Amino acid sequence: MRIVNTSEMIDKAKFNGFFKTIVAICMITTLCDGFDINIFGLIIPTLMKDWHIGPAHIGMLASWGMFGMIFGSMVFGPLADSIGKRRSILIGTAGYIIFTVACGFTYTTTAMAICRFIAGFCLAGIFPLAVAYTSEYSPKPIRSRLTVWVTSGMASGTVVAALVGIALIGPYGWRAMFYASGVMVILLIAQYFLPESISYLKRKGQNQQIAAILVRIDPEFKPSNEDEYQLEKKDPGKGTLSNLFTHGFAKNTILFWCMMAVSYVFIYGVLMWLPKLMTMKGFSITGSLFFTMTWNLGFLLGIPLYGYLQDKLGGKRTLQIGWIAEAILVSFIGFLNAPVALAIVLFLTGACQHGVSGVAGSYLAQSYPASFRATGTTWGYAMGRIGGTAGPMIGGFLLARNLPVTQNLMFFAMFPIIGVIFASFTTDFFRKQLAEQAAQTVGHAAR
Repeated sequence: MRIVNTSEMIDKAKFNGFFKTIVAICMITTLCDGFDINIFGLIIPTLMKDWHIGPAHIGMLASWGMFGMIFGSMVFGPLADSIGKRRSILIGTAGYIIFTVACGFTYTTTAMAICRFIAGFCLAGIFPLAVAYTSEYSPKPIRSRLTVWVTSGMASGTVVAALVGIALIGPYGWRAMFYASGVMVILLIAQYFLPESISYLKRKGQNQQIAAILVRIDPEFKPSNEDEYQLEKKDPGKGTLSNLFTHGFAKNTILFWCMMAVSYVFIYGVLMWLPKLMTMKGFSITGSLFFTMTWNLGFLLGIPLYGYLQDKLGGKRTLQIGWIAEAILVSFIGFLNAPVALAIVLFLTGACQHGVSGVAGSYLAQSYPASFRATGTTWGYAMGRIGGTAGPMIGGFLLARNLPVTQNLMFFAMFPIIGVIFASFTTDFFRKQLAEQAAQTVGHAAR
């Protein structure tokens, strides 16, 4: 009988077509999250005019989607560890598409809130599971880079939403934004062909499917009916919420939850209201959409830069650098009125925001073993969504008090700094593991 360590095979595998396909599909999957972040912010000016509602009411309406995400994250993580990540991603994507399209058919704030809540509930099963899934199916030397790149789908989604908004909102109205999301049904077809998580297949004893996947990972691998498949050595093999607070993970879990919460206060608080803030600076609706897109195009710089930095410096140090830069840059936005200077600073701020968000998700996913990585990742994002519900409401409260754009953005700059403090106390298990492996390699060479 041969013992096959599946985690080790993936760690040492070449980045072939199998991995590239997974990264591409997961990147497109995370696009849904970015599209959703921007879709509501883009329609705010026209929705407020059409339905005759104020900033505070809009902020509460926007938060209903976040409320759904909180509950969805708590459900989809354990669900994925129970029925498999692939199947859970399919369920989440289908539900999100159906109820996002349905938003376009609503005529009352109550109906809109219900659809946003259910769409958010389903969306919670998409982004974090795609990140956890990619982390499980990535060669170790480039795992940080790949998981950060997958999160770039979120940034791409915000850009897509901005482009769609520029093309549709003016001539067709805000409802067209929700109708357009129906195109995402094509994504379901691609997701159907993804392999299931090996940790799930191992628990179910589906060795033939594991063998077939390993052959795709390494074509030279010759499976046998006598093979026994194992996960990484420290993996308890069972995914439960209690695992997040045992085996030395408790401190990181609590810090990750706090870290993700303040991060999402910033993301949703600023991005949700950015088009409105730009109109307050005297720009047209089209101009405000352009500046929002400029912010989101920053991912073209931020994702590769911060993914590279994480591979070189580790998640903890990269987060510290990125959040400090983000806080400084966003503080300058309110002082700028020249379009070119404003666009440059918005681009750089977006680079930091998207890059650091990707690193945070990658750092979170890599900190847990495969068997409860989905639970750890989705619950971390659930805490982020809790912070996210506060973001639009805080922004609405500040606007209702007629605070200038400068003070509004400087207030939100506090949250990345708080994130730096939380990140500073985390333990980078992935970096620590690499250092231990390097020391073992040197020790073996010395012998």
